[in-house]
Formats: sequence, structure tokens, C-alpha cells
Amino acid sequence: MQALSVFLFLLMSGSAQPASVPTGTRVDARLESPVQTATSNAGEAIVAVVAEPVRAAGNIIVPQGSRLNGRVETIEPATQTSEGRVRLVFREIQFPNGCRVSTWITTSFSASPPKRKFRYLVYMGIGAVAGGVIGGTSARVSGIIGGTLIGFIIGSNAGNGKLPDLALKPGQMLHLQFGEDLQL
Repeated sequence: MQALSVFLFLLMSGSAQPASVPTGTRVDARLESPVQTATSNAGEAIVAVVAEPVRAAGNIIVPQGSRLNGRVETIEPATQTSEGRVRLVFREIQFPNGCRVSTWITTSFSASPPKRKFRYLVYMGIGAVAGGVIGGTSARVSGIIGGTLIGFIIGSNAGNGKLPDLALKPGQMLHLQFGEDLQL
């Protein structure tokens, strides 16, 4: 009887196809660890939880609730010339049953650039009005043109001189992708 059990096990395990998730498959996960380009460092551990099951060939391969364990790969705080940027890499999937599998899931984020158009519009409008008033009736057109240019220059230099940092908060939805095939 024991020989029959072993034979059936070998027969069933030999015919089973390994599960595979192809490179580029999307993974939706909720971030559990905060990441801020102003204060976080490369190498910091991060965790996200799979929000929707990952399917391949009609089967659930990575169930909802699986944990993605990773780290901050690269991070760039905001400067005067660039917004804050971060690249996250998840190297392990921990399934709800405790089983762990190595993987490569990654994504990059950057802060949204500031909305400068409104600021330029306001400063240029104020400059044009002020230039028109100062120019009076004899040099109104010159005053408006000069005031508009001065408003543009002031608008360019207004602000704290630093572009925005990026903040990823716990609970935030991440749209990730497998960077390599996942074989189970």
C-alpha cells in the first residue's frame, strides 16, 4: 500500500506544471513602510502587501495578503534642479502560509514638478499693471512690456529655490511590475 502511495505521488508531482508569472506582470500592493526622499536612506527595509491576487494562466499565483519584502534601492532628495526621486525593489514574496520566494519586483517614483504657470501669470500680470501705472500716458506700452519682463524674472526666482520632495505614505497603493519571471 505504501508503494502505491509513493507511485501515485510521483506520478502526480511529475505531471504538475510549475507555476510561472511572466516579466512585466503588474502587482498592486499597499505600502506599509513610509518613504520620504528628504529623510529616508538607500538600503532601508520596506514592506508592501499585495492588494489584488496575481494571476497567470487563470490561476492565482500570488494571493492577496502576501507580503513583499524589499528595500529602498536608490533615493535622491529634491534639489534646486530636480524633484525628489526614489526606486524601490522588492526581493522576496512571503505568502500567507509563511512560505518565502525570491523575486525581483521594482518601480520608481518622482515628486510632481511644481505648478509654475499660475505663479508666472500672477507675477507677470502684477508687473504689467505696475509698469503701465509707472509709465503713465507717455510710456504706457514700454512700462507694460518692462513690467511683464520684470514679473517673469521675479516669478522665476520666487519660492524657496528647492523643488518638491517625494513622500510615500503607509496605505498608499503602489503599481509594481515583476522585473523577471517568477517560477514556483
